[in-house]
Amino acid sequence: MNKPILLMALLTANLTISAQNLPKRAEQRAKDKTAGKVDESVDKGIDSAFSKTGRAISGIFSKKDKSAKETSPAADNSAQGNSGTSTGIGSGKTSGTAVKGESDFIPGVAVIFEDRFSQDAMGDFPAKWNTNGSGKVVTLTTEKFKWLEVVHNSIVAPVLDKSLPENCTIEFDLFLRADGDHSTPFIQFGLSEVRDVLKEDMGYRDRFFINLHRYAETDGKTLEYGFRNDIVGNKSDFPLTSYVNNTLHVAIAINKTRIRLYLDDKKIIDLPKALTPGMRNTFFINNNQTIPASEIGLLVTNIRIANADTDARSLLLKQLMETGSAVTNEILFDVNSDHIKKESFPIIDQIGNGLVQNAALKISIVGHTDNDGADLDNLVLSQKRAAAVKLYLTENFAVAGSRIITEGRGEKQPVAPNTTAEGKAKNRRVEFIKR
Repeated sequence: MNKPILLMALLTANLTISAQNLPKRAEQRAKDKTAGKVDESVDKGIDSAFSKTGRAISGIFSKKDKSAKETSPAADNSAQGNSGTSTGIGSGKTSGTAVKGESDFIPGVAVIFEDRFSQDAMGDFPAKWNTNGSGKVVTLTTEKFKWLEVVHNSIVAPVLDKSLPENCTIEFDLFLRADGDHSTPFIQFGLSEVRDVLKEDMGYRDRFFINLHRYAETDGKTLEYGFRNDIVGNKSDFPLTSYVNNTLHVAIAINKTRIRLYLDDKKIIDLPKALTPGMRNTFFINNNQTIPASEIGLLVTNIRIANADTDARSLLLKQLMETGSAVTNEILFDVNSDHIKKESFPIIDQIGNGLVQNAALKISIVGHTDNDGADLDNLVLSQKRAAAVKLYLTENFAVAGSRIITEGRGEKQPVAPNTTAEGKAKNRRVEFIKR
């Protein structure tokens, strides 16, 4: 038998693999290809069958191929849907702000890093981040703020002065964009002992990761977690598809070796012995390498990392009762909105419990903002935010409204320069004053 006939016979045999065995064969082919051992005679058939699945090479994490050609996805203003995270200045949206949540996530007190890319130029890679690939600052037509779009096969990480503290929290928003048949990104984020994602290979170092991919596929959506190159568990019952073309809020709580993951305030993971000290060197976000390459960029914004060594819940009431006033940055609102984020409820609960236990206690609630936007808009926003906190207290603790007065001071009384994201975060605060 001559060589062309033999080759055709091999191709025919390999392409008649049963549907039951094809996914396993394809996944193994992807693994083999990573090591350069792929059987070239079946590449075309496997790639064709694999074209709709978008599985990551090795299923976890792949070393960046420096020779791979990277392309930018379609313009970001083509994204459809509404993130549902912003009600707008002066919206008066308070319905729902007074419903107590079940999440036990408590944001850290002292901000270490915060970025909404407000000071970065459109189309540029943000100044406070590092990468081994590429990304750019973009906007969405449904949002008023900026996002970092990370292209396929690229890792990004915030530039930090030192490792994360033993107790800290990490929060960010992902926009799970989908657009027809275009392949969606394989989203991975986590902690690594690598300090420089550009100069060090994360594939051979300790790390804890969460994978979130195929989120637009009802039968294919995947949410899994693991260490280094091994997946150890999955939570694929989480309704990822309900967040397609919407915003998903991610919150991570780190307490020494313990890590907890929350998606939209629902606790997904709670592992008490997962982390090593070295893993706190870097927090990373990765648009993981897949076959085929993702055609849609990973979109992330509203990143906040804070020290959680001090329990903000116990401190707030103690400070109010002992000094007559207490200030917190831990009551968080949606961007340009008076809608209170659910993770802030436990903080306000401490004031509510204090009002219940001390029937004679009367307070003023004062809202403050940073200097983003017009002065008048910020003044109105601060008033609405103070009113939203009062509403939460009166509806959840049966406290008479006459015991609480509210006031908004906008951007008039900054406690830090408004020249950095961290300074702006300190200026966005709520003040409680005994009267």
